[in-house]
Amino acid sequence: MSLRLTLILAAAVLASLSPRAQAEEAPAAQQTLITNVNVFDGKNDALTQGQNVLVEGNLIKAIGPGVNAGDGAIVIDGGGRTLMPGLIDGHAHVMINAHFDTVEGNLDPYDLAYRSALVAKRFLLDGFTAVRDMGGPTFALRRNIDAGFVVGPRIYPSGGFISQTSGHGDFRDRADAGFSFQDAGDLSNFERMGIGNVADGVPEVLKATRLNLRNGATQIKIMGGGGGSSRFDPIDTTQYSEEEICAIVEAAADWGTYVAAHTFTDRAVNRLLDCGVKTFEHSFFISADTMKRIAKKGAYVVPQMWGISPDLARNPLMPPEKVPMVKALGKQYADFGRNLLENGVKVVFASDYVGVFADAERARRYEIWWRTQTFGSNFEVLKQMTSTAGEMLALSGPRNPYQAGAQGVIEEGAYADLLLVDGNPLEDITVIGGNTKWFDAAPEFKLIPTLHLVMKDGRIYRNDIDGRLSPEAVTFPEQTFSGILRDYAPSE
Repeated sequence: MSLRLTLILAAAVLASLSPRAQAEEAPAAQQTLITNVNVFDGKNDALTQGQNVLVEGNLIKAIGPGVNAGDGAIVIDGGGRTLMPGLIDGHAHVMINAHFDTVEGNLDPYDLAYRSALVAKRFLLDGFTAVRDMGGPTFALRRNIDAGFVVGPRIYPSGGFISQTSGHGDFRDRADAGFSFQDAGDLSNFERMGIGNVADGVPEVLKATRLNLRNGATQIKIMGGGGGSSRFDPIDTTQYSEEEICAIVEAAADWGTYVAAHTFTDRAVNRLLDCGVKTFEHSFFISADTMKRIAKKGAYVVPQMWGISPDLARNPLMPPEKVPMVKALGKQYADFGRNLLENGVKVVFASDYVGVFADAERARRYEIWWRTQTFGSNFEVLKQMTSTAGEMLALSGPRNPYQAGAQGVIEEGAYADLLLVDGNPLEDITVIGGNTKWFDAAPEFKLIPTLHLVMKDGRIYRNDIDGRLSPEAVTFPEQTFSGILRDYAPSE
């Protein structure tokens, strides 16, 4: 009898631990019902009028004019505003939040880390619920955002970008060690702080790749060509041999993820394509044939379009001798955006601003507006910031830490990353912050006055639908910081 009773009790305990029993005993997920909204779903060039959207937990449960919620749900009257997906920045540098010279000489990792918390919060308040960080030690920032200790978007970290000696990530100065290969062990501040890795040859690039993957990289970023912000690698140069690139791509694929590359030219892009690189950052100078090849491979181009804007020449930090070149390139490649679309290339939004974080918001808001001019379509730009960007993030496969739902879309089962705005962004891009001004915009950060609700992962981080900012709506998994937004006031 004793043995029989023991077996019965054991069976009861095991049954209580089954997924079904746990689901039955688990408390119901919080529901939020947003009523009377016109929905931009991230995919279609139209608003669906008069919808209700039910959020349950961190996912969208149902969409439709007659959708209701259960008892105890939070109900938000959208007042006929536009409900749209949270925005996605496909190329940002959250940790490079000071000018290059300052980072190289006068800051330590703690300076960058403290500033990155403010950068992350401002991203979210501007409606960006996900950011792919393309170079920098953002691993701890992502962990603390996910744990609820820091306010910010989902972070997709690349870790330190990988560059050859003399490449776009070799930021040693003329006065630094490096005139002999025997000094190669001397690191720049960028390397010491984990912003970049200089690696040459297959063994070194494999080690750099695997180190980033070990630290939690969702994708790998390499420097495949020269650049404008680095001093000693001309922009036309091709960087990394095919052997090195293919080794990096294979190492990333072994972890189920992909490689992104900084690049500008046909020669560099085609070498990278041969090895299976999936996203091409910038790429302004490529031909139609190369664009067609990118499209055929199902790869993405992620350009910051301000790089060929006439306003770039007005940057007060621009060396005077570079101004004529910047103007000439902007004029020569003015049709770059439209050419990408004509050749079937999938394009993702990128702000890609490095420098003082107060300037980053101005650059990002200008980029939103400027893209509508260069691509000729608000809808195309909105797709680049929502559904297309969400598809790109999913390339991380098993390294993607956010797999419960799709991002960049409003559909059943997608993440509840939602914005509520006055006006129709398909007709007026300024309602999500698009700004015709850049360097002459107001230097202080102000909330976008037409953006009234920011929800990420089913939690409300900004709610001023009734005209008042409600900081108590900022929620965390285990705590509430009621004063988190008091340093901001809505724009006048």
